Amino acid sequence: MSGPDEQRKPIRSGLLDDIENFVTAGYGKKEDLRALDKNLREKYHSELMRLRHVWERINLGVLDAGQAAIGRDCKLAMQTIDRLAAAVNRADYGYAGLFDRVEKIQEKTLTSVLEHDRRLAVHLVKLDQDMVYAKAALKSSDWSTLGTMVDTMNEDLRMFEENWDKRKQVMSS
Repeated sequence: MSGPDEQRKPIRSGLLDDIENFVTAGYGKKEDLRALDKNLREKYHSELMRLRHVWERINLGVLDAGQAAIGRDCKLAMQTIDRLAAAVNRADYGYAGLFDRVEKIQEKTLTSVLEHDRRLAVHLVKLDQDMVYAKAALKSSDWSTLGTMVDTMNEDLRMFEENWDKRKQVMSS
């Protein structure tokens, strides 16, 4: 049953949000930004864990084929994925510690952190593409291509990690 009440509801909730943000000095918007960023990081964490499980299967296939040199590089990629997943899962999301700072984290900073985190999605897409190519090379037993893809994967993981580490700078600005 669609009626005038449904059309007024978003306007009222927008008005209530504005009143809440005015009364709480923007705390409501800050909480929304924190929640959005936390949800985004949870998705990144689950994607990294998915990639790690696929990479583990690739590693087992490499080891079963007796390709120990590629297997060592695969193990390095899995260790990096584990480290990144832990960092993403445990990252700060906009609360200043009680004794850490005198000033509070502002909405502008929280918005900058959210935008920074959104830009990191490009790296996850690249890592997923690397994984697809690595799986195809493993399936066709093309060891030189697989070795190249493992190196590419490790380089892309390093780039993701470098950009993730910049998050702390964005948070403190």
